Amino acid sequence: MTEMTRVEHVEPRTVDVSQGWRWIVAGFRLFAKNPQIWIVFFLIYLVVELVLAVFVPVVGAIGSALLDPIFLAGFMAGCRALELDEDLEITHLFAGFSANVKQLATLGGLYLSGKLLIVMLAMGLTSVVYGPMPQLDLANLDAADPALLPLLMQYMVMGALVMALLVPLLMAYWFAPALVLFDGLSATQAMKLSFAACLRNILPFTLYGVAGVVLFVLGSIPLGLGLLAVIPVLFATSVYAAYRDIFVVVSGES
Repeated sequence: MTEMTRVEHVEPRTVDVSQGWRWIVAGFRLFAKNPQIWIVFFLIYLVVELVLAVFVPVVGAIGSALLDPIFLAGFMAGCRALELDEDLEITHLFAGFSANVKQLATLGGLYLSGKLLIVMLAMGLTSVVYGPMPQLDLANLDAADPALLPLLMQYMVMGALVMALLVPLLMAYWFAPALVLFDGLSATQAMKLSFAACLRNILPFTLYGVAGVVLFVLGSIPLGLGLLAVIPVLFATSVYAAYRDIFVVVSGES
């Protein structure tokens, strides 16, 4: 069994580029230790998030955002249990509800606020360049009409801005649930440290992202069934592997 210790002042390491792929490999190894429970984890998480976001207007979307890091912390707890040769149980999924839940929920609120701010900022910047955003009727969209090209370009530019601005926010969020759960950091401390860790390791994360996109496409091919394994690996077990690689001090390490 691997013995791990927490450090009082967490400092992210800079790792080799190849680690981006090794995180995914390590993620699949963790998944393979108990694939059935991981799939159940994912399905419970998916159902709860979809029910809130789709069937409870406005309040459900907020609740979904607040619960997201709490559930992700549960995935992290499951990974830690497996690494310590413990049994993976359904109760691990709910570990975040009894461990620093206030900061985890705050993390979800900050992440949601950041996404809303980014959308508004992208809309504002696009309006400055192109003028007020007109309504686009997708039901009657005729791609052959040349008059629609400027309108489509406006929406494409806004979408590109949103995607570009979401990357730093995602970097700040990526390790934050694990840092709150395992290292006792506040939501803001965790987001700052997560962003710093991703920025220091931008090359391995680039490799990780490219490999993840390829795996996601491959997992979608057989009626999407492969995603039952790919999604838990990309958004949980490989994240834990990266967290451990960058942040965790192993006993005996210098």
